[in-house]
Amino acid sequence: MNNEIINAVNVLKFEGTILYPTDTIWGIGCDALSNIAVEKIFKIKKREYSKSLICLASNFKMIQEYVSIKEVDKLEKLSKEEPTTFIFDNPSKVSKYVLGKLNSIAFRVPNNDFCIDIINSLGKPIVSTSANISGEKLPLNFSEINSKIKNNVDYVVKHEKNKNSNSSSRILKLQEDGVILKIR
Repeated sequence: MNNEIINAVNVLKFEGTILYPTDTIWGIGCDALSNIAVEKIFKIKKREYSKSLICLASNFKMIQEYVSIKEVDKLEKLSKEEPTTFIFDNPSKVSKYVLGKLNSIAFRVPNNDFCIDIINSLGKPIVSTSANISGEKLPLNFSEINSKIKNNVDYVVKHEKNKNSNSSSRILKLQEDGVILKIR
């Protein structure tokens, strides 16, 4: 296994935070089930607790451990078209800080083997929020990430530092009646 994956997972297991590349943008991550770790991210980003955070899972089976999904095949198909974050209501077992004020959760299955390997090695979802101070512009690559972010996370992954970020994922909200609303 890649040393960067081992190092990142070791930090995550002990409620630490990581700065890492995803299939969309550079993100700040932690164990999505740890209140302590998620609180660290809010402090690093200077983010309001009323705002929710996106979580990454390695597959839809993992997501189903936290939310009810009626049409998995449909979501998998949408997810393969382009990076897609799905918002679900009434989640369970995740940090209360991930949910924000609406008691909903956003999950995405990344199209990135490095991220999938981290998640599978940890055995649970990780938070993935943009690597910027709240209100600042998104960094297009590692060199544009604010030094306050780099200095305050517990571990900076040394993988794909020269790669430019892609755009953020689209966001779809799943209604209880099966209707899918496009948020972004």
